[in-house]
Amino acid sequence: MKMAVARAVMALAVCCLGESRRQWSLAMQVEFEAAAADGKPLLFAIGCLAAAGREMLTREEGRFVLTSYALALGLMLPMATLQIGCAVLGLPYLYAGQSGLRGALLQGGAQEALLRGVYQAAVPSLSLLLLLLALGHLRIAWAMLERDWPRVRRAGMLTLAAAATLILFMGTLFLDSTQAVLQAAILAIELATLSVVMRWHAQLFRPVPAEDPGS
Repeated sequence: MKMAVARAVMALAVCCLGESRRQWSLAMQVEFEAAAADGKPLLFAIGCLAAAGREMLTREEGRFVLTSYALALGLMLPMATLQIGCAVLGLPYLYAGQSGLRGALLQGGAQEALLRGVYQAAVPSLSLLLLLLALGHLRIAWAMLERDWPRVRRAGMLTLAAAATLILFMGTLFLDSTQAVLQAAILAIELATLSVVMRWHAQLFRPVPAEDPGS
């Protein structure tokens, strides 16, 4: 078990170094086998991971990779988890501090008696929209880490459309859409940040002009 964990940590360190530090990666792997023979594979692997992390911070390419993973794991994945939990547990996020959709009824309003059944029937549709939002966040994060920018744009626009649909649907049912609007605003900030990341990637990995054969 300890050896498996050490190899996983070592693989992560190699991935952090990237192709530009391939020779260093190969040297570390040779030294790792020697450390494993001495019975200290995990300690050596952790040291390599720490060194790879410091190396990433010194290179713009490394900072780009760290920013991408921070955006995916620190923002998009938590948002997707929140939306899935909200859809499964009865919309507590949309109506924080209330008892799900039932707590969002406009108490005393003339439409309450008329639309109570409609409110309850709307729960599956609202939950589906939230699941679509969660799926959109996951697709955006995955495409970003794969540097598939056309797919990032498509997923971003579809997710934004799902957020707008959720707000309109809730407004049509006279529901408080404050939390849904906040959620859409966070999504807009994510997409704006992604546009910056796309431009950064284009500048960082700009194709090298081919040499003129006639020169």
